[in-house]
Amino acid sequence: MFIKNNIKIIQPKPYEEIGGSFVVEGLIPKSWLNTGFGMDDRVFLDFIDMDGLVFTTANAQVISDKSWLSKFRIRSHFYNVVQFNQFNVPFITRSQGRINIKLSGHKEGCQLFVPIIVKNSNPNFKPNPEIIKKHGKVGEMILQYEHDLNIYNKKLEEIQQRRLQKGGLTEDEESRYRYGTNWEITGSILDILEKSGNSFNGGYPFAAEDLEEKELEEKYKDALKWRGPLLTGLVGKMNGYEFRVYSDDHGKHFHVIHKDKRINARFSFPEIKLINYKNIRNSISNKTKNQIIVYFKQPENFKKLEGEFQKKVKYL
Repeated sequence: MFIKNNIKIIQPKPYEEIGGSFVVEGLIPKSWLNTGFGMDDRVFLDFIDMDGLVFTTANAQVISDKSWLSKFRIRSHFYNVVQFNQFNVPFITRSQGRINIKLSGHKEGCQLFVPIIVKNSNPNFKPNPEIIKKHGKVGEMILQYEHDLNIYNKKLEEIQQRRLQKGGLTEDEESRYRYGTNWEITGSILDILEKSGNSFNGGYPFAAEDLEEKELEEKYKDALKWRGPLLTGLVGKMNGYEFRVYSDDHGKHFHVIHKDKRINARFSFPEIKLINYKNIRNSISNKTKNQIIVYFKQPENFKKLEGEFQKKVKYL
């Protein structure tokens, strides 16, 4: 049994060899199941290759304990049988069998990485020493990238706010002045405009912000490369709310966002059930929750949501 931070992993143990089908079992603090407005009996499982990329996900269910002693227990028992398939093989092969399981709860910081080894049928196979050395550090690498991305996103938001304030623009108008990350094309377009006498009145207003954004991308390029293109599939809108599926989400859930009310809630798919909030300062009313459920009971809306999840699987 592996014990860390009050978490007990019964199986598999760190660096244990497993087959194509195996059991993930352990005990986690009950705080992992607290969504901020109730308890959810799921533990999220991400299976990660040596590049830190999630190649498949699963949910482990907490085993129900209705005995009178349950209220005195500080941990909950979870269990799940995992079965790899042919789509997972390329990631496992590229990692020479060295992968990690990431266990996650519902709040920030509720996570644990467990390195494991998928058995190789060739008894003479010898993995690359560098991969062996890196195997146990994948979790640390991911945590560092997540930390870097948090800083990147905050600084990028500051840059975007300065663009808005400088130009007195709305968010839609501001997007007209942004050229993405192809800086060579941006420079060429501006040169042509200046030479033809058709430059922006008073010059291009966001040159300083563009340069700062480019420098920010260079500083955090490793984390951005690890994250990859961030797909933010817009599924639909309702009463100021947006329904989106993000490419870096684990498990099957989508986001319900209201920018003005500063709401970012996670709903499960296909159940269309409120899971938790990214920011619990503001919440969704029961009336709105029911409206969202009704919205996705319409076949065309549900089909569009399902299509976004299929895109995500294809991308992974």
